[in-house]
Amino acid sequence: MAESTVRPERPGRRPGGAVGTAGPADPTARTVAGTAERLIGLWADRSELHHPGWDRPFRRLADLLPGSDVEFAVHNPRMVPLLWYPALRGGGRERPVIEVFDHLPAGLGAPLPRRQELSRIYSRALASRTAVDRIADCLDGRGLLEVGAGSGYWARLLRARGIDVPAADAEARTGRNGFTDRFQSSEVRHGRAAEDAAAHPDRALALLRPPHRDPMAADALRAYRGPGLLHLGDRPGGMCADPAFFAELAAQWRAVSHGPLTLRRLGTRDTATFFVRRRSAGPPTLRSAGRPRGAHPDRPAAEGGGARWAA
Repeated sequence: MAESTVRPERPGRRPGGAVGTAGPADPTARTVAGTAERLIGLWADRSELHHPGWDRPFRRLADLLPGSDVEFAVHNPRMVPLLWYPALRGGGRERPVIEVFDHLPAGLGAPLPRRQELSRIYSRALASRTAVDRIADCLDGRGLLEVGAGSGYWARLLRARGIDVPAADAEARTGRNGFTDRFQSSEVRHGRAAEDAAAHPDRALALLRPPHRDPMAADALRAYRGPGLLHLGDRPGGMCADPAFFAELAAQWRAVSHGPLTLRRLGTRDTATFFVRRRSAGPPTLRSAGRPRGAHPDRPAAEGGGARWAA
């Protein structure tokens, strides 16, 4: 997977000269634009950053992403500052892991917006074109339901890709949603996760970094009667969902597809995984594309394998 040669543009204007929709009085817009300008200046005379305690240099995120993912970020103005955040690239050649760091070395200016603030501007899970395209491929034209959708950030990106995504959140339009900083990315209706999951067995269920120590994800998964689950988040014991969710996941579901590119914040173990029900829990109507003949039905497909809805 080749690294990008695309040069992201300065914030504030979209490609073609169109001015972004957020006005200068909007505090979120000021944070986004100000952070981008600071980081552009920081990288103007250097190609690497060295943090004490790290044996590898950090590079700007835009230098590590595939060109299509950089282009994707440039066309989503709120993502532009992330392209200048320090990042590390690891993992294998076929399935790289790119981790974004929200710290600067001492002496290089004021602290950057940290992950909690970034989560309220973007989402708890970092988005990429690679991830959105893989989700579309797994769904194979079928619909998706996102619960705990926050501001609707992922729903907006998935809808732009042509995926039918009703999105719901228990705190939508209440003004109490601490995950969104009052910023609305797309339409999210008020709804309870378990009730919505139970009402849509015809759709795959999306749980995109469900909140830590919160029963929402477990309640939704228990109530859901459909065949497919998209989970983007941390592993058991991490900063995502609760033990009951992972117990339900282990007992009733099996992984059939992992994303070819993992983009996450340094310190998390986020991955995007598509699951189908185990055979003991009922016949799945999702199939694994490219599973080797004779592969065990309750083991994950090979790295990079796809998963599609069966006809």
